[in-house]
Amino acid sequence: MRDKLTGFYRIDFPFKTTPSLLRLMNTMYQDRGTKAIRIEAASTNQALTMSYLDPVTKSEQFCTQSCPVAQNYQWQEYRFVDNSATLGNISGIVINIVDWYGMGGGFNKIELYQRDPRVYADDRFSSSPCSQQASRPSSSITGDWKTTSPASYHGTYKTLTVAKADVNSAQTQSARVRMVPHVPESGFYKIYMMVPGCQNSNTCLQRSSARVELSMIRKYAVLVTVPQHNFADEEIEVYTGYMPASTQEFSMSISVGLDANGEVDAQATTVELVVDYFRLERVTSYTNLNGVIEIASNLASPLQMDGPLYQPLNTSLPDNSIVYSATTGVSNDTRPETTLYLGGRFSSQDSGYHNIAQYRNSKLKPLSNTGIWGTVYSVTFSNSSIYVGGSFNATADQAIALSNVAQFNTTDQAWYPLSGGVDGAVSNVTPYSPFGPNVVAMSGSFQTLIAGPGSESEAINMHGLAMWDTAFNQWTYTPFVKGSPSLLFSDSWQKRANNVALVAGSLSAVAALKAEGALLLDAQQNIQPLGMLGSSLRPDDSGKLAVNTGLWYAKKNGTTAQLIVGGRFKTPDGSTNLAKLKDGKWRKLLDGVGGEVLTINNAANLLFIGGVANVTESSSDHGDSNFGGLVVYNMDSRSSVGIQQLQGPTGDHSTVRVNKVAIRADTSMVVVGGNFSTAGGMLSCPYICTLDINENQWSPMTSSSLVDQVTDLLFSGSTLYVAGTFQNGTSPRVYLMRYNFATSSWDSVPGASALLGPITSLTPGISEAGVTAFYISGSSVSGGAPYLAKYDGTSVALADYTIGSSSTVRSILEVPRSRIPGSVIGSSSSSSLNRRSSATIPSGYVLVVSGDLDLPGGQRASNAFFYDNQWAPFLSTIQADGSPGYIGSVFFERPPTNVYQRHRLSVALVILIAIAIALGITFLIVLVGLVYIYLRNRREAAATASAASAALAATAGGAGTTKAPPSAAMFGNSGAGGTSDYTRLGAGAAAAAVGGGAGALAMRSQRTVQGDNYANGAGERDTWGDNAFVGEQVSFDNIAPKTDRLVSGQPAGLAGLAGVSRQAAVSSETYVHYDDRKGEGKYPAGSASNDLNDSLDSIFESAAAEAEAEAEVEARERTASAGSMDAVLAGAAAAAAGQHKMPSPQHYSGGNAMTNEPSPDSTDYSRTSMYRPDSTNPFEQRLAMRESQGTFPPAGPYADGTDGLGHIPMPRTHHMESEQVAAAALAGATGAARKASGKGSRRRSETASTRNTEAGLSASQSPSSRPSGESSMNGSSTHLPIRDSLRQYPVFYAKFTFSSRETGELGFRAGERVFVIDQSDEIWWMGIVDHGSDQPLEQGVFPATYVSGAPPKSTDWAELV
Repeated sequence: MRDKLTGFYRIDFPFKTTPSLLRLMNTMYQDRGTKAIRIEAASTNQALTMSYLDPVTKSEQFCTQSCPVAQNYQWQEYRFVDNSATLGNISGIVINIVDWYGMGGGFNKIELYQRDPRVYADDRFSSSPCSQQASRPSSSITGDWKTTSPASYHGTYKTLTVAKADVNSAQTQSARVRMVPHVPESGFYKIYMMVPGCQNSNTCLQRSSARVELSMIRKYAVLVTVPQHNFADEEIEVYTGYMPASTQEFSMSISVGLDANGEVDAQATTVELVVDYFRLERVTSYTNLNGVIEIASNLASPLQMDGPLYQPLNTSLPDNSIVYSATTGVSNDTRPETTLYLGGRFSSQDSGYHNIAQYRNSKLKPLSNTGIWGTVYSVTFSNSSIYVGGSFNATADQAIALSNVAQFNTTDQAWYPLSGGVDGAVSNVTPYSPFGPNVVAMSGSFQTLIAGPGSESEAINMHGLAMWDTAFNQWTYTPFVKGSPSLLFSDSWQKRANNVALVAGSLSAVAALKAEGALLLDAQQNIQPLGMLGSSLRPDDSGKLAVNTGLWYAKKNGTTAQLIVGGRFKTPDGSTNLAKLKDGKWRKLLDGVGGEVLTINNAANLLFIGGVANVTESSSDHGDSNFGGLVVYNMDSRSSVGIQQLQGPTGDHSTVRVNKVAIRADTSMVVVGGNFSTAGGMLSCPYICTLDINENQWSPMTSSSLVDQVTDLLFSGSTLYVAGTFQNGTSPRVYLMRYNFATSSWDSVPGASALLGPITSLTPGISEAGVTAFYISGSSVSGGAPYLAKYDGTSVALADYTIGSSSTVRSILEVPRSRIPGSVIGSSSSSSLNRRSSATIPSGYVLVVSGDLDLPGGQRASNAFFYDNQWAPFLSTIQADGSPGYIGSVFFERPPTNVYQRHRLSVALVILIAIAIALGITFLIVLVGLVYIYLRNRREAAATASAASAALAATAGGAGTTKAPPSAAMFGNSGAGGTSDYTRLGAGAAAAAVGGGAGALAMRSQRTVQGDNYANGAGERDTWGDNAFVGEQVSFDNIAPKTDRLVSGQPAGLAGLAGVSRQAAVSSETYVHYDDRKGEGKYPAGSASNDLNDSLDSIFESAAAEAEAEAEVEARERTASAGSMDAVLAGAAAAAAGQHKMPSPQHYSGGNAMTNEPSPDSTDYSRTSMYRPDSTNPFEQRLAMRESQGTFPPAGPYADGTDGLGHIPMPRTHHMESEQVAAAALAGATGAARKASGKGSRRRSETASTRNTEAGLSASQSPSSRPSGESSMNGSSTHLPIRDSLRQYPVFYAKFTFSSRETGELGFRAGERVFVIDQSDEIWWMGIVDHGSDQPLEQGVFPATYVSGAPPKSTDWAELV
């Protein structure tokens, strides 16, 4: 071609043909050549569509306007892909050169191929077939045949013209054209005869018919009559049937002559016969075989010359049946035998099979559940089971749900689903021998493997190809196929050792195994993916999938290692760039790792993850995972460790890059190298910094000459080798230096100046002669070609390293020769490996180089072995888009580095310990409080009993004394009629009688003290004893000097007991101690012996709240019944008052309480309480509150004049006779008064130990006559009548006061009567307390230790006090 001009090559067909393939070889003359072409039809200039194989991606590409041509001397093929209608009518092609190399284009060779076998009458056009050994098509002529080439016809043909009258002559009938086509293979064909149109030669009137004889096989021939009256050119089908392949022994032939009986126009005088060519078109079948035929296995048998080597089954399928697949296998049921299994679309109601059937003993039989509900496209036999693929959803009887794939077990004759099935039709099922004998491959239009019922796994995207492991009954990994596989083929039926499998379809990239991100090389040098199918690593949101580093994590030696990888990916559970392999599944290890992980290392339980940071404002705004370049993760607590973040050279986090994390053995130091300038924003440590794992504290190293990022770190003892860019001033750059921690100084590495450029990796090698060595891999600053060097402990030496400059080396590993598969290196290399292959690699070892390698000879590999300056490729990888992949690193399980780690208690454990201490302190406080409450209850119980005894003394004191005070002392100044009968009652009875009237005696007289022993030297208040009425001397213990209740020099009052049987309340500041045996106060005021009662720091609770209200009721009753009893009491009171000049109580207004008239001698004083409202004693608080609400006589201190103990007398179980007499006398007086007033029996006080429920208590009544449950012991319920509903329960007596604190608890006072209704529990009992007939019963639980079955004796109470 002329320079710089387009051109073309035109190929005209001398006959009609259907082009199928164009082959070109480019010219290389003077650097010229064709760069792009366009193929057009010669007659119409229509651009034809071509397909070709891309030399780089190895994928099929299509072109129309411009098809690329490579500049080399290799054949380049282009296939015609247009339909037959377009290609069958073209008369030639034009190859247009649209672009060129150098000064112009051109071609070296051109070849054009047609599709169907043809044989021409003109032997010049019968070309040889492509096969070198095949026979050439040929033709021969007998008779007077002429060559005809009409201008309107594309090509030439043979014409026989005879007179009409000579048609039947022997000469005419012997005129023939015999043609022998080349039949490439035996089979069924259609034979077409090309009949040129009569318009080409204007001989339509002369045309007749041709007699065609087809010698198809040796036994018979086929005769066909072909009319030739067609006006236009036409291919006429003359035969469809079986044709044997052409061999040296036999080839079919075609003979054409004039039909003697052919129809000719009546006006014609001559007859014409034309012959051009015959075309053979291969077809798949020629008749209805009902879906299945049997074919002989020996296809080379001479029998095929006599006919086809197949036949239909003995039992035919129903009409219109379609069989898509068939397989054979030995059925493993009760009668093992070879069985033919058929799948397709057919149904037999009589035989009971649907879409799948078995052919056994020359009969078609159904499978279990009558077959499949849907179409079966493919079946195969493997391990005693039939695996079925198609478009179906259940068995034919709808009993078992299926989804396009299924397993039929021939042992138990049952159907089983394959997990959850697939989401589309399955067109091919076949054993896949490259993966072993237990794997079945399936292809089709599905995209997803459906998770089975109850399965924890998710749906898996597979894109038309899947593999089922028949041994484990689960889906497994598949080959990588980019495209749409449409055909699977396996020759497993041949039962040979090395079967093959074929995956075909529209594919742009394929690989032997699909492994997403990580591979495992086992001990047998077999590769397999890491992780279960469906749980593998996945591309991130940007479509990237790369694993850069990995680590077998073990906290210490002897522990199970766990695989952790980092890179750029996503895990099935949504984590990014960091994953751990657990139970065969990639799982999340840590959230928030964005960017890209480049390095992983561990120190004890701490995991260090370094890489490219992605901390940006946009990532924060969008909620993306921020990663500052370094994360420290505690594998024990499963939480991140807070460390100060690194900052890049520009001061922000976005440019941080951590390339390596190195652990210094037997220390707590971690060294971090990469691209950063400061730590925590303040500490300057450009490109390299140390971190203490115990303190989480950054520390800089001695200032270095680093001017660019650190790419790798390697420890050798206390020396750290640092790969980076070092430069001092204008001196040449150095790419490797070392840091000595012993001297904290930087040193140069001998020979490092010879390194050609930046270092990619430092890899430790084996130690020789005790010297640590390592390999250095990097790229040259000039051209970027990789280089390899080794440091042997003394200096750095470059190695012979031949590799393409476009290669990228990512890691180097030194491994023993014994670990390399012999199939990779070969036995011929063994001898060379047993010696030192070079100065770089020691003997018996090879280097494993990983990355994207361009090896010598044009080989591409991702992993290869390097030894003796030779390369042995091992693995090649591709990415998902079909482009070359790479292997980032190869790592083995190694023992962890020993470090010094200070163990701290976890936060949770510290919290638990603090909680335990707090609980212990709380327990001690509660225990002390319980002890205090217990002791206080004992004191209160004793005080309560003492107060109760005061009430007893008030009632029966007269009977208990033998003293008879003089009448003058008792009644001389009474001013009222008196009787001598009262003188026998004694002081105790008189006091009780006074109290039993109106409730109080009021006198306005300045208080005097009897005797010098009772003088209060401090000038503070005193108080009175009970025996003040009879002039007996008493001692006052525990007198509080700071009380405001009774003040010396002021009017004071002493009231009697509120009611005949009302218990007394004794103030902690007014406790009375009397000893009648000495006739004087036992302890004078101010004596040290008063400390005995100083411990009583509160009022002893001794009466219930209802007892206070009851006192008022009794007071009103006595006021209303002021009869003869009033006169007696008034006289006694007047006599007592005249004798002792008692002051009136401060609590009440002056006046005579018995007559309700104001006393002329009394003065009205403001009301004050003898009970302190600010007291901590609850009973004293209640009394103070009650006094503020109205007037009632407060209890006062009384003592039994005959009690030899000198204390307030305690109650006894039985009264003495004198007590009974006193009670009877008092009962007689009060009974008479009640009769006069018409009142019923008044209510008794709960604390009167001698009270009875009836008014007339007989003096002779004995304790044995009391009802069950009553006793003489004091208590609120001791002498209340027992209700009928309570008589069935046992009676117990309270030893201590129990205050209820929660709902459901029963409170009571010491001495009260408790009816126990449930003793089933050892600690808590349930009981009832009765406070009177007008009060409701109280029921609840109480401590069992607070009660006793026997009433306590007075000595018990005394001991408590």
